[in-house]
Amino acid sequence: MASPVMRDSTLRSHYESVERVITAMRGQLDQPMTLRELARIGFASPYHFNRTFRQITGVPPLQFLYALRLEAAKRMLTETQKKVIDICYEVGYSSVGTFTRRFADVLGVSPVRFRKLTGYLTRSSPHTPANGMSSIRPQLGASVTGCITVPSNFRGVVAVGLFTTRIPQGKPVSCTVVQNNGMYELEGAPEGEFYLFAVGLKKPSDASVYFDYETAQRAGGQRIRITCNSVLGITSLHLRPPTPFDPPLLLVLPAQNIGTYS
Repeated sequence: MASPVMRDSTLRSHYESVERVITAMRGQLDQPMTLRELARIGFASPYHFNRTFRQITGVPPLQFLYALRLEAAKRMLTETQKKVIDICYEVGYSSVGTFTRRFADVLGVSPVRFRKLTGYLTRSSPHTPANGMSSIRPQLGASVTGCITVPSNFRGVVAVGLFTTRIPQGKPVSCTVVQNNGMYELEGAPEGEFYLFAVGLKKPSDASVYFDYETAQRAGGQRIRITCNSVLGITSLHLRPPTPFDPPLLLVLPAQNIGTYS
């Protein structure tokens, strides 16, 4: 059996390898990258690199890369006046149609619609929901409850949601918003396996923050199984700063619910 020192050294090397690859991903979003090429950057075989990357980030490397590309596209749509076709090429897509379909599949709206929504919310009161962004109504199903803790210096609201994928993306299956520390309750959760996430939102001066989660504090990622109105899994959440190994948050949270706490 390897000594603890050897195990710690191996673990550090794995994290360094994965961080090196994520840095390369971020710097070359417009370039086609295969698993073999990413593994070469990480100084590992494709098989071992894929396994190590999933152990550290929770998702496969190519899925992480696709999420980084959409995160960059979101940022350019909200912060620049670049044309959609230019954004498409800058984040590594060679077809506007493919980019548009992928963006809409993940975020629930097309790039053009997303830009209009974020512009509308920035100019409007955060209490006013944009079309397509209305709050999710509770439905029949299980109730997921838990406790969330936040750092002592955090001031804002915490959005908690259940998602169908390991990368929190699109509209959650169920969500709620709480103030700082305390209990939360997700109503109307259907049967199945989901992933529990939370994101901390500092009280904004405008609604654009609801679409920019790159530096937001977060919590969760654990799998929750809901069956026969019972909930299996850890539901406690501890808000923390993001790390380089966290998958991007590709969220479209109900602006009305969040706005009422601002």
